[in-house]
Amino acid sequence: MISPSSISLPQFLTKWYGEPDKSAARVTSHPRVPPALMEWHALAAQWSRPLMAVKKFIPIGDITVHDGMNVFMTDPGDAIWAFDPTTPMAVYEGRMYEEWCKVPETFEEFLIHNALVEVAYNAPYKMSCDSVRNDRMVDVLAPMEEVAFGEWKWPAPGHRIFASETLIAHIGPALSDGGPLNISSAHSEVQIGAIDPTEASYLRNVPDTDWF
Repeated sequence: MISPSSISLPQFLTKWYGEPDKSAARVTSHPRVPPALMEWHALAAQWSRPLMAVKKFIPIGDITVHDGMNVFMTDPGDAIWAFDPTTPMAVYEGRMYEEWCKVPETFEEFLIHNALVEVAYNAPYKMSCDSVRNDRMVDVLAPMEEVAFGEWKWPAPGHRIFASETLIAHIGPALSDGGPLNISSAHSEVQIGAIDPTEASYLRNVPDTDWF
């Protein structure tokens, strides 16, 4: 497995989005905002292109409170991510009308995890398949290695990240007949981002799959 600690966010973002095209931004520190989150905002501000395709970070000055937690990120549905202002070193995920769940990652690991997920949907070239039979997933994931992230509940339990130097895959149980990879008759949904279209061309040769 790939260790999250081996991934440098500045190097990763530069590899996938190119060199920063804006000057380093100064983000005013807040005593109750986790340093890792402040560093992310300062780093992300160096690119004029959006680094987020699915979720959205809330500007530091606009962070809101929900059920005693400081919400710093949302998705287009009702998923939210927050930190406890009294102990702001952990990340919690939830839904607007559900209880909070602590993410089993440090804040730094969470931000790396999130960056890789977003690249799967925001890379220069993307391919996806709503349903791949798990006995075909060996072929789909052959060029990649799993990244040892903690598990999120978003977008649903069981999603995992696989990566290589040129590919990022976000996979999880399919909506229909879905199940974990060790159940060969179950199905997975797959979202893959590639630096170059040739890197993902092998997917067209995986039998019984329909990519778009």
